[in-house]
Amino acid sequence: MKCIKCDADNKLKDRKANRGKCKNCRHEFAFDPKVMPGVDFTDKFFEQTIHNLSVNNSLFFTPGQFYFFFNQRRNAKKPNPLKVAGGCVLAAALALNVVLYVATGFSFVWFIPLLLVAALALALLVSPGLRRRLSGVKPQELGATQKEVEGWFDRWRKVNGDVAKLLRPPVQKEKTKNEAVQINPELRNYSFDRAVICDHAEIAQCLIANNFHFEYNCAVLSIDGYPHEIFEAVMEMLRRNQNLSVYALHDASIRGVELTHTLSTNVQWFAGTFAKIYDLGLLPRQLFNRSVFIENTPQSAQTGTRNVPAHVAATLQPEEVRWLESGNFVVLESFSTQMLMRSVAQGIAKSRDPNAGDALVPVTTDGGRDGGVFIYAWDSFG
Repeated sequence: MKCIKCDADNKLKDRKANRGKCKNCRHEFAFDPKVMPGVDFTDKFFEQTIHNLSVNNSLFFTPGQFYFFFNQRRNAKKPNPLKVAGGCVLAAALALNVVLYVATGFSFVWFIPLLLVAALALALLVSPGLRRRLSGVKPQELGATQKEVEGWFDRWRKVNGDVAKLLRPPVQKEKTKNEAVQINPELRNYSFDRAVICDHAEIAQCLIANNFHFEYNCAVLSIDGYPHEIFEAVMEMLRRNQNLSVYALHDASIRGVELTHTLSTNVQWFAGTFAKIYDLGLLPRQLFNRSVFIENTPQSAQTGTRNVPAHVAATLQPEEVRWLESGNFVVLESFSTQMLMRSVAQGIAKSRDPNAGDALVPVTTDGGRDGGVFIYAWDSFG
């Protein structure tokens, strides 16, 4: 294994002789797959996972995002059966080609069809897309539990120090007038033209920490009132704007797909306003042909036994309703910060593009001549 500090290669005997430290710089190894039960990765792998998720330490991420991203990279290390089969077929076809080529006196009778077989095997080796089409789109597997990943992260920080871009869980608390930030009266006359509303405080926190609200000049809030100190003041500003566009961002779950209905019918949100609401997702149909982390727990299966509310089911495809009522769900935190920011940015751009065409699908048109909320959705995410 290579040391992450000095890049020196340490064999097992070196690590044992130095009590788990680098023979060159004496830096401690956080992980050793040769001696730690359940560990099949190295310090280099763990470090690269952090670098990839944070895009070389430029983006903040949540503990939940790391959990899914770690499992995703760990899954990628596993050998693909079709790729292994392709390698075996390629080797066998090439060997048989040589034998027949010599045995038939350099005849091409057998050479050409076997060469085609070899070409297919080579395609399996080098083309992830071909392997995916042949094997079908399969869900990602959560090989490590959240408790295991948290324990490994604690071990990493103990050896290597805090990770600068890891966000702490947002503080959940009730909003009170005493805690509200007093905003300059002149600023209250200003209003954002856009607002992103998330169904989890963690997602709102992640977007805000990465300055998405500054870059796209939009408010970012969560359905449970994050960030609490400025929530009421921002909502007051938003409701005054008759040209407001609202972008809903939520899990693909029964609770998640209800978000747009809540935003459009609840007077504490945008009921009775002129807001246009865009459902960015996650919607089940956006995930049917993607390899994602589909979860289904006893608790969610029990929740799924109750039907999707009729007013929500009317906005979904029958296949989506069946998928949700089976207890399936996909959480937003299973996507990286980079992916989430790109998806929201694309959604905002599409909503402002008059040539978006079929990308923009009307879900409901509750508004009329005198105004009201309009809701739209997309069939893709990112």
